Order: sequence, then C-alpha cells, then structure tokens
Amino acid sequence: MFQLINNILLDFRNCFKRLATWKWFVILVTGFMVRNDHRGVTSVISSLRLRPELYNTALHFFRSTGYKVGDLYEKWVKIVVKNVELVRIAERVVVLGDHIKVSKEGRRMPWIQKLHQESQNSGKPTFIEGNIFGQVSAIQTNGTVSRSLPLKTQLQASPPRVEGTKKPDGDTLVTQMVNLVYEVAKSISEPVVVALDAYFSNAPAWFAADKTITPNGEKLVEIVTRAQSNTVAFTVPVKPGVKKPGRPRIYGDRVALYDLFSNMSKFTQTTLMLYGKPTKVQYRCIDLIWKPVKRLVRFVAVDLDGRRCVLMSTSLKLTAEEIITIYAFRFKIETSFAEQKNDIGSFAYHFWTMALPKRKKWKKVELPTVPKLQKKIEATKQATESFVCLCTIATGILSIIAFSHSCDIWKRYPGWIRTLRSTIPTIAIVKVTLANDIHGFLDQLLYLPVFATIKSKMRKVEFLFENVA
Repeated sequence: MFQLINNILLDFRNCFKRLATWKWFVILVTGFMVRNDHRGVTSVISSLRLRPELYNTALHFFRSTGYKVGDLYEKWVKIVVKNVELVRIAERVVVLGDHIKVSKEGRRMPWIQKLHQESQNSGKPTFIEGNIFGQVSAIQTNGTVSRSLPLKTQLQASPPRVEGTKKPDGDTLVTQMVNLVYEVAKSISEPVVVALDAYFSNAPAWFAADKTITPNGEKLVEIVTRAQSNTVAFTVPVKPGVKKPGRPRIYGDRVALYDLFSNMSKFTQTTLMLYGKPTKVQYRCIDLIWKPVKRLVRFVAVDLDGRRCVLMSTSLKLTAEEIITIYAFRFKIETSFAEQKNDIGSFAYHFWTMALPKRKKWKKVELPTVPKLQKKIEATKQATESFVCLCTIATGILSIIAFSHSCDIWKRYPGWIRTLRSTIPTIAIVKVTLANDIHGFLDQLLYLPVFATIKSKMRKVEFLFENVA
C-alpha cells in the first residue's frame, strides 16, 4: 500500500511548476492521511514529526502560485478512472452530487454567507454563517461492496439578487452543481448520470444539463432526482380527429404524481439489489410533460415497504429499474461527507486576511476595489480551496487503499472492533493503521521518492528527548 501511495502522488508531479512545491504537496497530503487531530498544519507537523521551523513554509503552500487547484482535480479524476472499478449503468458512469454547509465564524474569511439548513436534525440551527461546498463523487465497488469516492469539491456561493427584483444575478447553486458535474464528466471522458436530491428537481438543473451536448450530439450529463411532494405533470394531449378552431392543446390531463399510489394495481413488482441487499420494490413508470421544462420527463413512482417517493429523470432511455438503482446510491455521498468532516477534517480550515473588511451582522460590508487587496483576498480563497482539495485527495487515496489492500489493513490494524459490518475497512481504520505503521516502515521506504521527501523534512530523534531530565 505504501507503493500505491507513492505511485499516486508521483502522478501529480506535472501539475506543479517547481519540484519544491510538489514535495510540500506530498508531505501535506500524507499528513492529512495520518494525522490524529484537526489542528490544521500543526497536526501535520506533529504527526509526521517534521522540523517545527517548517511550519510557516508549509502554511505558505496553500497560497502558492506554483500550481492550480483545477489541475490537481483534473489529474485526480484521471487517476481514479485508471485505478478504480467504478459503477456504470446504461453505459454511463454513475456519480453523486450534493452540497455541504460548513459553519465558520471568522470575521475576515472570504465567501462567508448566511446559510439556511434544511436538515431535520434538531441539533442543527436553522441558519448559520459559513461556506457552502458542492461535491461530485464516483462510486467505487468490488462487486459486492460499494462506497462513495470524492472526485471534486468546489467552493460555491449563492449569487446576489438583481437590484429591485428577486432574480439571481448569476448562476444559482443548482446550476453551479450541474456545471461541476459537467467538468468532472469532461475529465472522465465518458458520459455520466448523476444522482441528486429533491433540491435539484427544478427547471434550471434540466436546462444546465441540456447544455452538456458533445459535438457528436450526445448529452454528457443526465440527471436522476426525487420529485417534490407537490409536483404535477400533464399527459400528452390527444389530437382531435376533426380540426377545431383555435390553438391546439399543449398539455393533456393534469396528474398529481403522488396520486399515482392510489391505484397500486398498475404497479410492477420486482426484486432489486438496493442498499447492499435484495429488496422487493413496486414501481410504476410513466412519461409526462413537466410544465417547467415544457417537454416529456420520465417519472417513476416507487413503493419500498410502505415508503413512497417519485423519482424523475432527464433521460427517457433509462429504464425504471435503472433509475431506482441509481437513486439508491445517492445516500452514499452523505456518509462520505461524515467521513471527510469527522475522520479527515477536510473542512477544519481557518484562512483569513486583513485585506478583507471585518464582517458585521448588522451591516453589509463593501469589498475593496484596490487591486492589491483584491489579490490578497483571492489568495485567501485559493488557500481554502487548496486545503479542501488536498483533503479530498487524501480521502480518495484512503478509500482506494481500503479496497485494494483490505487484508493488509486488517492484519496491521492495532485496534479492536466489536461488530464487523463489512470486509472492506472504513477510512478511519485505514487512517489509524497507516499512522501506526508509517514511522516504523519509513526507513525501509526511502527508495520511494514520496517517503524520501518526508524523511528529509523530519526532525532528529534526539529532539524528542532533549528537554527530558
């Protein structure tokens, strides 16, 4: 597994203008993979036993102009496609998309907004101040177990309103998410189908997906999502046998989608592999005209042991069973968010700048127009994105190790777990195992460039004991 880490990080060399910058990339990604707390760069210095005077140098990496975050993500997606078995349905790579809202209280941190939390968790406040990130993940599988593997995480923000109206002045969060999926699809070089939650069941998502047409006429991004509970659609109007005066009907009969469950005799019953086990499902597939987009949309009413929902898809080629299977994968991105937040500390950053006026709750702060100050603010924003990017890559590498070296991880794991739910170890278990082994094996790994780089920055062993009487 150490050879795998070396090969993956070595592939990023061409993304950096200078060798020194790549070396710090290697050190920081490895540090995020083995650190045991979320104290930023301090935890990396501590976990890898680096020389303390290198702290400021490591911190400077995140604002460096020697690389671009977009190039790192593009290279990471290509590495994943080359090394990982991904879930594909209907000759499309299945990806997952969602937003995560991160609470931040810094008064001089860029892109801080007041955010509404739709979660039904009573432990979360209704409104917070912080950043919002959109993420696209693939689904890694070994044939029996499948998990979310993050591909790209992007700092996003709701656009301001056009003065005097409620119209957004720029792309909405929905459009930004579909555009992010499109960027990932271009990096994969394959068409994708993305599973999204009900927040994205609106016309802007459909229109953004329509723009992802390739030169040969194929749509690169298709969407599968859940319809809102009050969604209605219309049947295709029947052409009258005799032409009548006036404009012909555009819409047929009105159909309230959740009323489809009133007649279960029209439902088809089958057994699908959902959530890792065979599950009996009743469904009804129907193509109706959805008024917001003024065209046919495929709706699938699903009954799963009394739990009912209506799914919808931009593609009329996907079968009902494929749509149900794709949407069942969607929740895996939620567990991935929990791992990134709690195990890796992907969002435990705190970058700020004095160039940004102190934010106040009762007054709108105007951003500076001086180019020098704007450059500093942009560098701080880049630092935030770089931190999350490196943590995303670290999470992905740990996930790849979990699937490809599961036996080695279980043999070397120093802890004990009462209940084993899967043969594939979690990211937390892989992280603990790596942290326990890396210093013991480091001297034997110096023939690998990545670990030789780490060794060159470490402090002497005597340093640990020089103040002990």
